[in-house]
Amino acid sequence: MKKNPIPLLTIATLSFGIASGAAALRSFSARDLKGSYAFSFHGDIVGLGPVAAVGAFQADGRGNLTDAVRTISVAGLTATQTFHCSLTVNPNGTGTATCPLDDPSPGFPGTETFDFALEEHGDAFRFVGTTPGVVVIGEGERQ
Repeated sequence: MKKNPIPLLTIATLSFGIASGAAALRSFSARDLKGSYAFSFHGDIVGLGPVAAVGAFQADGRGNLTDAVRTISVAGLTATQTFHCSLTVNPNGTGTATCPLDDPSPGFPGTETFDFALEEHGDAFRFVGTTPGVVVIGEGERQ
């Protein structure tokens, strides 16, 4: 006796559709950013030249980044900087971060701002700088 594959295919398709719909409804919050992260970015500072950085931070799951440190290179000159950030996370996984530098270099912004999008349930993120005159794009992930 031959079985009709159509009902099984229909059930599988509906199940996938329900699971996909449930994933699309996932709501993000600051709780999704918790733990140790590493990041990098590159771009340009208008009037100064190319910029690149690598660093790490701790996220507390309440909208704060602490113990943040980066090595930054601007037009070939490098420095190590510490900073902290406060952030907001929207339910769709996008957000903003405001990051005062603990010891800003003369002529550089004392506070940098970023927009970001969370990925992988907060295990990774992509970001873009929103500080006027600083054009950077980067990514990071939980360690």
